[in-house]
Amino acid sequence: MPLHHVWFSTKRRKWLLQGEVLDAAREQFRTIAAREGIKLIESEASVDHVHMLLDVDDKAELARAMNYLKGASARALFLTFPMLKLDAHTNSFWQNGYKSKVVPPEAVEQVRHYIRSQWDRLENYAR
Repeated sequence: MPLHHVWFSTKRRKWLLQGEVLDAAREQFRTIAAREGIKLIESEASVDHVHMLLDVDDKAELARAMNYLKGASARALFLTFPMLKLDAHTNSFWQNGYKSKVVPPEAVEQVRHYIRSQWDRLENYAR
């Protein structure tokens, strides 16, 4: 199966993915993937966006996986942290849509490292 590097943002790129919310989002992605049979290879969130590496057959399966991952995680995060709706000034946790690229076999380790090192890049950017 081809691997897909997927990324998406919080609504209006608000910095919502920090502290307990970040931890809960990470856990939600793992839980949803396990429950729905989604092969989540790698995942990391960083203040206002998420990167994932998914093992899916085709674009239809990718769309289905993203629908579950984004929809169920948003509902769970708003239920767990009701003040987020006020903080975000919106009823949507995630922006509409997502971007994705098929990852060739020779680039898998490089993409995995890129996903895992999201916080490192943020720290370098903030300097």
